[in-house]
Amino acid sequence: MRFSEIQKKEVIDIKRGVFLGFVQDATIDTKTGKVESLHVGGGERSSLFEGKGREVKRVALADIATIGKDIMLVGNKDGN
Repeated sequence: MRFSEIQKKEVIDIKRGVFLGFVQDATIDTKTGKVESLHVGGGERSSLFEGKGREVKRVALADIATIGKDIMLVGNKDGN
């Protein structure tokens, strides 16, 4: 999956049922080349480029429950 495809998906917190925003960036381990976390922000569904003052959250790759056609669900997979 390409990064540009992930950026188009809405990110939802499954614990609270809250829209978190869209993926804006990623943290990559330079030694292994693996993605460690995704930076999610822009909690409003307006424009991706209106990011001033918006809180950006890091979501660990292990916290991604599923990636669907249109959305990405994040939170503990086991519901804890």
